[in-house]
Amino acid sequence: MESCGESQQLKSGGGPAAVNALAALAMAQALQISSGMYDERALALGGLGVAAALLAAVWRKRGAAPENPLAAQAILGAGAAAGLCTHLFANPTFYGDQTMLLGFRWLAMVALVLLSAYLCVHLRASLIRARFLLLLACFVVMGIAVIRASPQPWIDVWVLQQKAPDALLRGANPYSVTYPNIYGSMTQQFYPPQVIAGNRLTTYMYPPLAFLAALPGVALLGDARYAMLALMVLAVWLLARAFPTSCTAELAGLFVLFQPRTFFVLEQAWIEPVVLASFALVVFALRRPLVAGVGLGLLLGSKQFSPYLAVPLVFALPARDRLRSLAVAAALAAAIMLPFALWDWRGFIRGVVQTQLWTPPRPDSLSLASLAARVGGAGILKWAGPVAGVVALVALLRPGIRVAQACSIAAATFALVLFSYKQSNANYWWLCAALSCMAAGAEADTGITATVGEA
Repeated sequence: MESCGESQQLKSGGGPAAVNALAALAMAQALQISSGMYDERALALGGLGVAAALLAAVWRKRGAAPENPLAAQAILGAGAAAGLCTHLFANPTFYGDQTMLLGFRWLAMVALVLLSAYLCVHLRASLIRARFLLLLACFVVMGIAVIRASPQPWIDVWVLQQKAPDALLRGANPYSVTYPNIYGSMTQQFYPPQVIAGNRLTTYMYPPLAFLAALPGVALLGDARYAMLALMVLAVWLLARAFPTSCTAELAGLFVLFQPRTFFVLEQAWIEPVVLASFALVVFALRRPLVAGVGLGLLLGSKQFSPYLAVPLVFALPARDRLRSLAVAAALAAAIMLPFALWDWRGFIRGVVQTQLWTPPRPDSLSLASLAARVGGAGILKWAGPVAGVVALVALLRPGIRVAQACSIAAATFALVLFSYKQSNANYWWLCAALSCMAAGAEADTGITATVGEA
């Protein structure tokens, strides 16, 4: 691996960036083993990833020296290559028609060849620019192949993400309509009884940005997942443009896209790409107060756990711009949520707040709570994850932190939340690995670039 920009004298060969990259690798491999479901091997590996994310955050707080990015680049590049090799032989989906994925595997081979260009020390500037864009194009075509091979995945999130935008297009409030319950006799494993009536789901359980982000995919192409695919690519492009002087950010983004279960997350229509793209927008525009405020507002409106990710970014905002960014963020978050709340206040509260409190624990999830349930101590961990996340935020945050530290804290605190009483499934692990990649991409450049978001 080589630096994309001007080289400098750096003091250490490895550091927080490399540790964040290792954290992402461990979480991605745990996800490949288990697809986010309980597995003791995967839980052990995921636990190592969480420990690495915490170590990186603490290390950076203690004042790590500027580090040579080669170690992080090697880990991230190897992780992306391993993911592509996995796609050559393993099923990237749960419900996809394997006969329709032959082209997908050929594209994985092409992507491997393109990825190997990062090993070339001497390349023309035009080829250096092209390799990343060509890999993004490969990912888009591979994602389209997955969506076409799995047109109707058996998961409630896909149903909700299809039906909620459709309701809005018909002039109905997504929080006021009912949705098909696809789980039948297994309903009690997934939903609290308070939201089921006549075998219909009576609530939409995410903030409005989830279905607003899915709206273009449903309206234009008939599937919300096309919008999620676009947001994945946007998040990675924003990360690469935020730190354009090194290959590390590009490789971090490619790791996010080509880690083994990214296409599984896409197939299932999970909305974490909305969260990741919003987070990446703030990182990209951290020194542009209005745009950063837009990103923060979108992040706060993306999912219920988003404050764990937004707070570190607020501390990284330049002090002179912080109030302006926060004002924009508050106004945008209110503009996203208030119209639907005022339209049907009870439906909004039931979906966004109460359903999260009522939802039963998932003993099949990849978390310490699942392990504790198997040994009779589930109650001990009921709120351990969220509380540990808050404690970590308080302990690690300080005014004026750099963007690398903010990303690292976000990855570490969200990793702690994974070990909670509630669901800890594939989408959460995927997002946590992606956040660790962002921390690696930002961290390795702290000694090379002094500004953020300059194209």
